[in-house]
Amino acid sequence: MKAMLPNPLLDQARLQNSVFDHFNYFASGHQWTDTSGDTGASVAGSDARGGVAVITTGATDNNEAYLLSTQEIFLISASKPIYAEAAVQFTEANTDDANVMFGLMNAVGANSIVDDGAGPKASFSGAVIYKVDGGTTWKFTTSIGTTNTTSATNTTAGGSAYQRLAISIEPISSTVALAIPFVDGQQLIDTSGNLIAHQITFASATEMNLFVGAKAGGANSEVVNVDWLGGVQKV
Repeated sequence: MKAMLPNPLLDQARLQNSVFDHFNYFASGHQWTDTSGDTGASVAGSDARGGVAVITTGATDNNEAYLLSTQEIFLISASKPIYAEAAVQFTEANTDDANVMFGLMNAVGANSIVDDGAGPKASFSGAVIYKVDGGTTWKFTTSIGTTNTTSATNTTAGGSAYQRLAISIEPISSTVALAIPFVDGQQLIDTSGNLIAHQITFASATEMNLFVGAKAGGANSEVVNVDWLGGVQKV
């Protein structure tokens, strides 16, 4: 009997955990979950070429909504690199009021984006690119528990065009990983002109959701369009 050669495409799939969606179809609780519980908030699919998910907050200060992977399927681990990416677009309802966040975080839910422009919650495992109420530029935070690092940038957040947000987490030892943020294919630079790369000591890391979230920073509804959202990790 002639032996069958391994299929390289199946080998590639077997060696990685991946999720990617253009949102041709969206139903909460399947691959993705809508956690919007506030009045007027929602996450829904919408008519668009190629598909889009629309995250909408209610027109109340600190009203929020999140689109997240239904399961926590990523974990910062030795020899297991992670890459996550989303294409997002939003236009501020009122100058600089929107809070918008993308990335990897455990237990995504109410107040993962803290009220009143305070950024990500104080304790989490993960890495996030975000903007806050009162600001107009992207920031980057990494965290394991309450040990976190934040970098501010001069890169404008939002506008009429989609922006491609990405985070690479590359283990560089058995206990430390390097987390690097990108916008539109360019590594983010901090306000001092330095390339941003955070070292994460991940021994106590926990599993994370992949997500995009929005929170209103005033009495206006904020809308974030997500063209695609995806992530991959070596298994």
